[in-house]
Amino acid sequence: MTFPVVGDLYNRIFEIQQSHPDLKVDYAIWNRINTSLPEDYKLPDADILERLKQSAP
Repeated sequence: MTFPVVGDLYNRIFEIQQSHPDLKVDYAIWNRINTSLPEDYKLPDADILERLKQSAP
């Protein structure tokens, strides 16, 4: 059973936070994602992006 909630509840994990009040996400899935990430984690991950830039030809 899904329980839709406003996706804005999970904006904290995104580096660029944008409001999309009409976007609904599954509470169980996104709550699991949210609670399993380190508190300071952001998407996109800045460290990974920097490494990708350095390895690009």
